[in-house]
Amino acid sequence: MNADGDVQGYWWWTWPESQAAPKNTNMGIAFSGWADVNNAIGESAPLYSKLPGAKIFTIGGGNSNGHFTKSSIEALNSALSSGKLDGYAGISYDIEEGDGGLTNTFQESFTLAKKLGKKVMVTVSHSAPYGIPDGASMMRSFLSDTNIDYISPQLYTTGEEASNEFSTEKGVQWSEYAQAKAAIVPSIVRGSYYADAKSRFASYGVATKGYIQWEQV
Repeated sequence: MNADGDVQGYWWWTWPESQAAPKNTNMGIAFSGWADVNNAIGESAPLYSKLPGAKIFTIGGGNSNGHFTKSSIEALNSALSSGKLDGYAGISYDIEEGDGGLTNTFQESFTLAKKLGKKVMVTVSHSAPYGIPDGASMMRSFLSDTNIDYISPQLYTTGEEASNEFSTEKGVQWSEYAQAKAAIVPSIVRGSYYADAKSRFASYGVATKGYIQWEQV
C-alpha cells in the first residue's frame, strides 16, 4: 500500500513475460488465466521472485481455461491447506466464467484463505461475472462478504481501451458497490486512467482504494 493505504497493483501475465512492474507498484499479482490450480501454480512460479510488494496468486480467468467448477475450487482449497501457496500474501479469484450454483463454494474458499492468513481479492468482468448463470446473485453475495478484502471490477473488455469502460453485467449496478464490505480497487488498462475511475465511482457513492493495471510494461 502507498502512504494513503491505496493499492497500486499490477496484473503480471505469465506468458509474454514482462521484465518489470510499473514504478511504485505495491501489489504484484501473478496472472495465468487458469482455474486449474496446478497449472496456475506451475505457470506463476517463474514470476514469484519478481513480484513487487504483496505477492498475490491468481486463480481463474476470462475464457474456458478460467472456467470454475466445484472441483476446481476444491482443488484450490486442497492446495491452500497443504501449503502449496504459503509464499503468497493473498489469493485473487478471477471469477468471470463458471458453473452455476458455486456461490457457497467460493465463500467457503474465501473463509479458508482468510483463516490461513491470506488477503482475498475477487475480480470480475465489469460489475459482475459475465459467464456464470447466477452471476448477479453471486456478485451481490460477494459485495456483502466480510471475508473479501478487495473487489476489483475490470473496466475493460479487450484490455486495449483508450478509456475506462463503465458498462455493467447481469443487471448489477455500480451504485450497489457502495454497500460493499471490501475495498473497491478497479482494474484498469493503465494507471493514468485512475483519476477518471475514482471520480466516476465517486459519482455512484463508491470510494475507491487504488487500482490494478492490466497493460504490460
